[in-house]
Amino acid sequence: MGRTTFSLAAAAAAAAIFFAGQANSTVLPLDAGWQEDVITAPGVPTSNSPWTFTISKAAILSVTDAFIPGDVYTLSGDLSGSTTFYAGAASDVQATGFYGDFWTDDTYSKIALWVAPGSYSFSITGDGAGGTPAGLAVRLDAAAVPEPASWLMMAGALGGVGMAMRWRRRHVHTLC
Repeated sequence: MGRTTFSLAAAAAAAAIFFAGQANSTVLPLDAGWQEDVITAPGVPTSNSPWTFTISKAAILSVTDAFIPGDVYTLSGDLSGSTTFYAGAASDVQATGFYGDFWTDDTYSKIALWVAPGSYSFSITGDGAGGTPAGLAVRLDAAAVPEPASWLMMAGALGGVGMAMRWRRRHVHTLC
C-alpha cells in the first residue's frame, strides 16, 4: 500500500512540474489566423513567449510587425530567424485577416518559415526601434499540398529532361 501511495505521489509531482512548465507558454493553433502579441521593452521576450505547437504535417510559421514600421523581431528556440522588410503578395494566406495589410506593406518587417512535422517551442524578441510597446502578429498555417495535376506535370517534366539527356548522349557519341 505504501508503495502505491509513493508511486501516485511521484506521478502527481511529475505532472505538476510538467504542467507548470506548460502554463507559461502560449499554444499557437494551426490554421486559426493571426494571433496578437506585444513587446514591452527592447530585447525582452513578447508577452506570449514562449510559443509552442505540435504539427503532424508541414506548415508555415509567419510573424509580421503590426504597430509602427521599423521594428525587427528575432525568433529563438526550436525555430530561429530574424524578420526582414519586404512586401508579401496579396495572394499569400498571410494577407488575410486584420493583419493582412501589414503583411503586404513593405515598410513592416515580416518572416515566413517552412516547418516540418514535430513539436516546437520558440520565443520572439524585438529591438523596439519603432517604440514600445511594439505590436506584432503570429500565425501557423498548413502548407499547401500539391494537387495531383501538379505531380503529373512534374513527373512529365522530369521524364522530358531524362529523354533530352539520353538524346544528347546518343548524338554526342555519333558526332565523335
